[in-house]
Amino acid sequence: MAERTRTTIHDGPVVIVGAGVTGLITAHLLAEAGAEVVVVEKLDTLGGLARSTSYDGFVFDIGPHRFHSANPDVSAYIERVLGDQQVFFPRRSEVYFGGKYYLWPLKPQQLPQLPPAMALKSGYDLLINGLRDYDDDSFENYVLRQYGPTLYGHFFRDYTEDFLGRSPRETHPDWAKAGINRAIIDDKLQMQNISQLAKSTLMQLKKQSAIDFIYPAGGMYTMWDLVAARLREKGGRIVQGVEARMEAQGDKVSAVWVGDERIEPGLVIWTGPINQAARGLGLEPFNLDYRTLLLYNVMVEHDVQHPFQWCYYGEREISFLRVSIPRFFDPNTCPAGTTGLCVELTCQEGDERWQHGERLTDWIVDDLIRTDLIPDRKVVHDVRLERVPDAYPIYHRQYPEDLEKAQQAFARFENLRMAGRTGTFWYNNMDHCIEAVYDLVIRLLHDAGRTGIEVTDLARGLGK
Repeated sequence: MAERTRTTIHDGPVVIVGAGVTGLITAHLLAEAGAEVVVVEKLDTLGGLARSTSYDGFVFDIGPHRFHSANPDVSAYIERVLGDQQVFFPRRSEVYFGGKYYLWPLKPQQLPQLPPAMALKSGYDLLINGLRDYDDDSFENYVLRQYGPTLYGHFFRDYTEDFLGRSPRETHPDWAKAGINRAIIDDKLQMQNISQLAKSTLMQLKKQSAIDFIYPAGGMYTMWDLVAARLREKGGRIVQGVEARMEAQGDKVSAVWVGDERIEPGLVIWTGPINQAARGLGLEPFNLDYRTLLLYNVMVEHDVQHPFQWCYYGEREISFLRVSIPRFFDPNTCPAGTTGLCVELTCQEGDERWQHGERLTDWIVDDLIRTDLIPDRKVVHDVRLERVPDAYPIYHRQYPEDLEKAQQAFARFENLRMAGRTGTFWYNNMDHCIEAVYDLVIRLLHDAGRTGIEVTDLARGLGK
């Protein structure tokens, strides 16, 4: 059987569907390497799940976003694009429980600050947790092994069920591995048993400086505007406000429709939802779905006293799940003397919340008062609702098998690459997106005969 011809970036235009983190940076690097690139974005704004919105002098991102990577190549790319448009700040995230705010992730030395009964039970869990046997078959068991039943019940169970709309027992442990690692940052911090507790406590006491995060000055949109400008300088094209649709003939994507324009691609990089790609290619839908975000962007004429960048709210009686405060990423994201609050809750596209989210606005404002973020309704200048579909992949227990079926089905098309958080069904952050972009671009350039290009070259703009 003859080997299938490998499609390269020189066989025609590279059409990238989606102008999020993966789509824009992939397009930028390929354009620098000499490829003809067309990016198609259905929205009028760039950045995908890391985009910004603005009104009345306030800037809001789609939830909290910032850069922090131990990978020097990722850092080099961010530095190259942003230059002097960088804001540096130490992380401060918190969790709200029982009417009080605690630093998050919980540090071992914080356990005595919890309510006495909870602190005692948590300490007991840590003493005996190493003796317990948990199967590695669900989110619930993974977190029980990490933190014990007391902290799991108070800080993880209800939050996760509300966030995903499904039981933690029916959620794959990958959601915990990805989600908790995204939150913790410092993976040396462990609390599985009493010896790890002592070691982590000592490590925290010895730690001298906080981890610096990087934020684009003015809002995340600054990053994407700068990447887009560099892409266009290299001849790349970005089409916005138009949804892309693929056509296939045999084992190849034969066309991408961009409105009324038909493009015959050499290569297609798809970063949109998996089942949207499946429909265009005539495939049956896969059992892979996404959780949707509702963002209530609250403009407050008040100086909020809690200085966190974001905070988790896991109590059932509170309407929202997380609040981020753009001002504590960069004070220039709101007018002087004001504060923006990005308030998040989740739903499924098409459900009651999705269709009638505006009805929850009063409840949201009441809970902001209740949680001591604002003093009263008088300080609220305005509230704008943003609906964000396909925000988080839902990791049900059988999702790896369903994802493998999708990957095998898409692999049949020789000139199609699935990429990005949505296109690969991978719960990642922006730094991991950039790492994955490097892997993808290096493979594509190697396929095209550019075997001398390395990741460091791409990061520093030397891969031209």
